[in-house]
Amino acid sequence: MTVTREDNLWVAVVDGVPAGATDVERFSELEIEVRDLVAGLTDRGPDRFNLDWRYLPGGIDVTVEIENLVHARTDAAAAAGRRDEALRSAIAALRGAGLSVRAIADVVELSHQRVHQLLSSGAA
Repeated sequence: MTVTREDNLWVAVVDGVPAGATDVERFSELEIEVRDLVAGLTDRGPDRFNLDWRYLPGGIDVTVEIENLVHARTDAAAAAGRRDEALRSAIAALRGAGLSVRAIADVVELSHQRVHQLLSSGAA
């Protein structure tokens, strides 16, 4: 799969698939559109095949950089999830220890209003 930039569109050409080309305005739409295209042309479900991407905007291969960014975003999302779980756990433990909302806010470095909100919503 080769992705280029043409006329303000992201163009994806699926190697080895006749009529296997599509274009989108937003980069984030590429995977969904390409999966739909390939699924329709090959009579397979959109989650039944792997896509190997090659990014060549302006004729310059930026595949490694895009893949690094995707992996970094995935890692950051996982870390944010762990942070949020640790925050909820800490707030609950501190409240269970009898600390005030203001004292908890001081420990977790949030406003007391946000801590109160988390406690009230049951998220902590």
